[in-house]
Amino acid sequence: MNHARFRWSIALVPCFLMLAFSLQLFGQAKPGNLFKDVVGHKDDIQWRTYNAPKLPEEVCNLFSVCTGEKAEPKAFTLAPATIGGRRVGRGLFLTQAKDPQHPAVILEHQTTSEIYFFLISPDGNLQKTAYLEQGKPFLIIANELAQPTFQRDQKDWLDWAEKLGPAKR
Repeated sequence: MNHARFRWSIALVPCFLMLAFSLQLFGQAKPGNLFKDVVGHKDDIQWRTYNAPKLPEEVCNLFSVCTGEKAEPKAFTLAPATIGGRRVGRGLFLTQAKDPQHPAVILEHQTTSEIYFFLISPDGNLQKTAYLEQGKPFLIIANELAQPTFQRDQKDWLDWAEKLGPAKR
């Protein structure tokens, strides 16, 4: 009798594990898509015109953006923050890509000694990273090297975009 009860208990363990895993996944928020949020709210965002940060020409060339009629990038900035003990400025740019059907969304992460520019793909992932270290030329670097910085900034930008409400599709 004890063996039958033990076997029944063993059979229930996978069911409980599956249930616990399902509940954990259900409780996690679905990650947002910053590209779609920015494009969907482009008319609602208070783009900076006075003293706005500029997208360097080298970045435009490396990412093949800032082309066509709508080449002048629109800019928006988050308030400066301290991340990892360093003062950080963060900007968002919306400009024209080579494909006129899709604009380009670019994030900037700037400290006193380095600048990252992140090109966001339409699926919301990191497509390319341009990096500038003080006194050196711009480089395209592997996304894996920039991923930790990108993920921290992306989270803050997604939190900002959430406050804008549902994006217009």
